[in-house]
Amino acid sequence: MIKSLRQLYCALIAVGLTACASTQPPPVVPTANETLLSAPAETPFNLPVNVFSSYISDATAKQCKAAQSTQAECKNDGIAANDFLTALEQLSLFAELSPSLSQYDYELLIANQITESHSPVGSVDAAPQSYTEFSVEWRGMQLDSHLVHYEHSGQVTAQDVEQIILQWWQHAEKQHIFTTPYLYQAMGASDYTNQLILPESLNEFQLARQYLYPDPFKGVLARYLHPSFTEAVLDITIYPVLSVLNEHTSTRLSKELTDAISEARETAAARQMNIDVKQHLTPFNNESAIAEQGLMSEMVAESESGESLYASIYVFQLEDKFVKISTTFPARVGDDLVRAALKEVRVPPESPLMKELRLAL
Repeated sequence: MIKSLRQLYCALIAVGLTACASTQPPPVVPTANETLLSAPAETPFNLPVNVFSSYISDATAKQCKAAQSTQAECKNDGIAANDFLTALEQLSLFAELSPSLSQYDYELLIANQITESHSPVGSVDAAPQSYTEFSVEWRGMQLDSHLVHYEHSGQVTAQDVEQIILQWWQHAEKQHIFTTPYLYQAMGASDYTNQLILPESLNEFQLARQYLYPDPFKGVLARYLHPSFTEAVLDITIYPVLSVLNEHTSTRLSKELTDAISEARETAAARQMNIDVKQHLTPFNNESAIAEQGLMSEMVAESESGESLYASIYVFQLEDKFVKISTTFPARVGDDLVRAALKEVRVPPESPLMKELRLAL
């Protein structure tokens, strides 16, 4: 289901049906060169990115043509794609680059035109001007587009290319483009930061941290820790249902819990532990305002040395979100904590992103 939904999402992008696509700002008005910029001392974007050469937009092509001394068209790829790639490698802005190959979620598309001089024989050629568009995408969805206009002093040099990239880097840093909150906002995903309500404590367990997954389809995780027992952990994970909402809730919950148990088995096998499932797909009376009751499973994993690890997983649906609660202790301890948590949890409403996707299913 996840794969098919993402394929559908990419198809919607191709025909311009996503609501968030129309919210992207136009390219920044080009400005004259500023003082030379220095490369960052440390890698600013600690993530991998695909790098592709692209086509300049019509609006930028018109700007470049207007800067020509004649009515001739500007030269496409006046700065070669390999020159940009070499400069990106030298500047170390990303953890890893994948040129012309889609391996990662983020993509950096670079399009370039440069003015060409057609001065009469014997006259001095005008210094070229370049127009470079940087577009950032996530799985094919455009998050940002930025134009860098650079006035060269003569022939294009390697330093010029680095300066063009550094001007874009300043913009990307200022806008926080490669951060998870920006990704969620640009895609029209749920606002877990401001609209999610969670309990600060559950008996002696305290909310230790919240983690927003760098994937809008995976949502947010909240972790609760016990002050005296370091191995006692309760996690609440909230993420969108990746399907239409007109099927039976129990069917969705059953599949989601079964998938969670399969993941637990794989984890246990990797640690050479055997899992004994004590309860599976057991209806859970949550005693909350949620109309539909949840399902739970309880298991024990044992190693050859006799080490035992307990785990209980509870799955519910609230609005259009799954609420999955996982504990590292038996259900006889976790049941009351789960009931207490569900009385306070309030999830964000259906996001524009998921609403658009479900309408297309």
